[in-house]
Amino acid sequence: MTQQSRWWPQKEEVVAKHGMVVAKHPLAAEAGLDVLKRGGNAIDAAVATGFAISVVEPMMSCTAGVGFMNIYLAQQGQHVVVEYPPRAPKAARPDMYRLTGRPGRQISVYEVEDDENIEGYRSIAVAGTVAGLCKAHERYGTLPLEQLMEPAIAYAADGFEVSWYLTLCITNAMRGFQRFPASSAVFLPHGRPPVSAPKPAEHLVQRDLAQVLRLIAKQGAAGFYQGDVAAAIEADMRAHDGLITRDDLAAYDAIVREPRRITYGDYEVSAAALPHGGTTMLQTLHILSQLDLRGLAHNSPTYLHRFIEAARHAFADRYFYLGDNDVVDVPLDGILSSHYAAALASDLDLRTTQFGPLEDTEPWVHYATHSLHDPWAYEGRSRAAAVPSLAADGDCTTHFGVVDNDRNLVSCTQTAVSLFGSRVVTPGLGLLWNNGMIWANPKPGAANSIAPWKRPLTNMAPLIALKNGAPALSIGAPGGRRIMNCNAQVFLNVAQFGMGMQEAIAQPRVDASTKDVLVDNRMPPETIEALAAMGHPLSVVEETAADLNFATPLGILVNHERGTLHSGVDVFRIAEARGY
Repeated sequence: MTQQSRWWPQKEEVVAKHGMVVAKHPLAAEAGLDVLKRGGNAIDAAVATGFAISVVEPMMSCTAGVGFMNIYLAQQGQHVVVEYPPRAPKAARPDMYRLTGRPGRQISVYEVEDDENIEGYRSIAVAGTVAGLCKAHERYGTLPLEQLMEPAIAYAADGFEVSWYLTLCITNAMRGFQRFPASSAVFLPHGRPPVSAPKPAEHLVQRDLAQVLRLIAKQGAAGFYQGDVAAAIEADMRAHDGLITRDDLAAYDAIVREPRRITYGDYEVSAAALPHGGTTMLQTLHILSQLDLRGLAHNSPTYLHRFIEAARHAFADRYFYLGDNDVVDVPLDGILSSHYAAALASDLDLRTTQFGPLEDTEPWVHYATHSLHDPWAYEGRSRAAAVPSLAADGDCTTHFGVVDNDRNLVSCTQTAVSLFGSRVVTPGLGLLWNNGMIWANPKPGAANSIAPWKRPLTNMAPLIALKNGAPALSIGAPGGRRIMNCNAQVFLNVAQFGMGMQEAIAQPRVDASTKDVLVDNRMPPETIEALAAMGHPLSVVEETAADLNFATPLGILVNHERGTLHSGVDVFRIAEARGY
């Protein structure tokens, strides 16, 4: 008998035959679906969605943002990831920020004087979204870029109706916008946040941004990274003590490489490896693949205990070893090896947690200087000197997924990093900038410390899975460190427990990325009591439309027997699936 009312929202599953788009804004989903209907492939639709979402959901993703696109090309059997991460400007230094000696505010590891790594020009990293979307189009698209960018340009030039959620987010960021006249002109056009329904909703118009998007549509990435736009960006940065130069912009290029893969039963699961969240997500699933979960009830204490322990082990490795593997040596092969996963699985105590309370210390601080494991023993090459990681969080992100008639898959996560990123808009260009430098450790000497042109460790982990060699799942989420456990649990809900995608996404979850395990209060009280009895330090939280306690997933499931596509979208916030 339930003795406490709990909010348990639901959304309808969308079923389609030919193509499907899931996104965190209906206008972005519609932009992608329109491309599919006009004969574009999944990559075309993803490019259209990616540019559009950066206009209509600027609090989470921006044109001067960053991201990662996971792609599976069905006819070629080719699997690639287009990586467009933040890079520290070439003038960045490990000691460029002055530390206060206190723990970090928001998502920063350590507090920086004047919050320079959180807000303002010195928080800005070299942006990758334009390069990444243009690279994906250049390599794998079929329709003209100008056609794909029509919706984004229209939304910017003509404006779009402001939602209650955008009004709420602008209100939260209002003080930051007021520091910068160009930002206020865009987001506080009447000196206040725009009004949303039920009053006649105002429109957010971004005409300067529309002009930049038109240049990109005609010139490709060069319209952003070169020419007059690059010159204007450099001039504005120089005038406000920013570090980005025309040389930084001209040097930026998206990276295309194969993803990392692990096997889970009949599934091959893939994600970008470093410096992203995919490594930790894959390691968690790899450890669980070594355990026999058959016969365990979904979200039972015995299952959740195993999941939490596997995730705790993976996060311990993340916080100690991971960083930009172009700059620091990382035992990536060892961390993702089957033998290492088996060793960690065999060490799990199936009755009680091995991870006691850390008092006031968060795990990313504790494990930065305390190595719990030795993946170098499974690496197959010489051991590097240990350098602690210390990775920051980041929770203002978006995600979208696409599947087309040929069953090409796209899973793409993009971000402004924090809410509206740096809060900086370039005058005359309308470009809202990321604050990607917050992801770097502001203290020198760590694997994730600042260095020129270095990529900070991020949390994004767009997932694609094949089942018995056939395209099966596109899954992803915004939500900072909580993305990794979220995507893993949604995958397991489908692969291990046989759920449909919408059912899998609507389920309550746990998250083991912080010192206390977060538990959705929709979990049965007896389950929560059993986890506590196993020694897990718990924080029971309610998920609502206004909270960010958990990541907010989206996904598409391919049913080959029926020839259908099935959607799953976040049930608490604005998120849409469109199919035909």
